[in-house]
Amino acid sequence: MPTQYRQGAGTIGELPECAARYGKRVLLLVTGSGYNRLDKTWLSRWDDLGLSAHFLTFGGECSNAEIGRIGQETSEHRADVIVGIGGGKLLDAAKSAAYRLGLPVIIVPTVASSDAPCSALSVIYDDEGRVVQLETHPHNPELVLVDTEIILRAPLRYFAAGMGDALATGPEALACLHGGGKTILGRYPTQLGTAAAVLCDRILASDGVQALQDAERGLLTGAFERVVEANTLLSGIGFESGGLAAAHSLHDGLTELAECHHLLHGEKVGFCTAVQAVLLGQTGEAERFLQFCRSIGLPFSLAGVGLDTEGKELRARLTLAARRALQPEETIHSMGKAYTAANLVDAFTETDQISKALFA
Repeated sequence: MPTQYRQGAGTIGELPECAARYGKRVLLLVTGSGYNRLDKTWLSRWDDLGLSAHFLTFGGECSNAEIGRIGQETSEHRADVIVGIGGGKLLDAAKSAAYRLGLPVIIVPTVASSDAPCSALSVIYDDEGRVVQLETHPHNPELVLVDTEIILRAPLRYFAAGMGDALATGPEALACLHGGGKTILGRYPTQLGTAAAVLCDRILASDGVQALQDAERGLLTGAFERVVEANTLLSGIGFESGGLAAAHSLHDGLTELAECHHLLHGEKVGFCTAVQAVLLGQTGEAERFLQFCRSIGLPFSLAGVGLDTEGKELRARLTLAARRALQPEETIHSMGKAYTAANLVDAFTETDQISKALFA
């Protein structure tokens, strides 16, 4: 978990003073859309505090090339700290650039679309959008500032996707625990990590739909705050210290398929959480996950994730995804069972059949 986590309305206003703890020269990595949603009243305080702020626009993909570019800009500016202001890929790139340079990093998410903000992990993609590496860092971010007013102004799609990512946290942690697996930190799951993961599931079940409705109406409510925390902090603690399992490996498999590239991370993970349940013989849980995904507008079928072919062509595409999901470094192996590509393909198609029966 991060050294410090602050969540609430207006926390972006604390950024200049927080950044000043780490030095006088600050590189701020931003996106155009995220920057436009920020309340700019705090910008004038950089000069008051004697800080030099250099803004850099994110290139769009958390690739080694982009991380290298950010690192070069950081070095040229002689920055003492990197501040990432944006979504999951930007934040992962900021973390990687900072840790490769041995600098502190402050994370300011503008969307609650994944558990990337709090983790000591970056998912590295190639320029085609395929996962190529999970880069672990020596420690978590120094500070995570979550301004829920900014999150509230983000497109609803990102908030729903964050719930899709958080949906996997509890089931994956329990699968890792029961399978005798280890976390991405190379250690067995902790009680705190597992408890945080299970709490994610409970919050989504009780508050998820209401929080999305509140966000749609522009209301900053208790349900919205709780789900933002689940998407960001609890899911981050849950996956790092509770463990990952099949859902994220299946997601990584789908990144091999061009027809799935239009989807956000959590939009794929939500559906893959149901596929993991089918793998484990938990049909009732699979139905619950599919119903939840449908209730918040996430994909709940193979067609929904872009796979609308049939027969041999569909199995061929799913086999490509399954082979990627079974690579030695993948977290599906934490479940303590040996799966084949055919097992995963069957689980995908069975999940789709369950979905069709549920929503016919």
